[in-house]
Amino acid sequence: MPDHDPQFDSSPKFYVGICKLCETGPLGLRVCGDCGAVLVVCDECDAAWAGAETDQPPTTTGVTTLPCPHCHSDLFEPPAHWADADEVRACGWVDVAVQRGVLELKQDGVEH
Repeated sequence: MPDHDPQFDSSPKFYVGICKLCETGPLGLRVCGDCGAVLVVCDECDAAWAGAETDQPPTTTGVTTLPCPHCHSDLFEPPAHWADADEVRACGWVDVAVQRGVLELKQDGVEH
């Protein structure tokens, strides 16, 4: 676990798989507080991907900060937060990845 005290609000509401980097962490959908981008973030090792390509190396990883790959704002700090249902629905790349079978969208163990 990285050495930091993230301001993450509890746990992800929506999951899209298990991290292939650490092999234990759930991959949640997190919203950048500045640019509003929806990202995939491992809730265990704090690796982040800008999109659905979670089989590739992460775009960024957190140690004391977790910079958004789009605008470099810290994804640990509010107003960054785990995506809610409306934000997931509004994110086109998530829907495309689920339809293509690249990601599997779950909420509290329920597939969508």
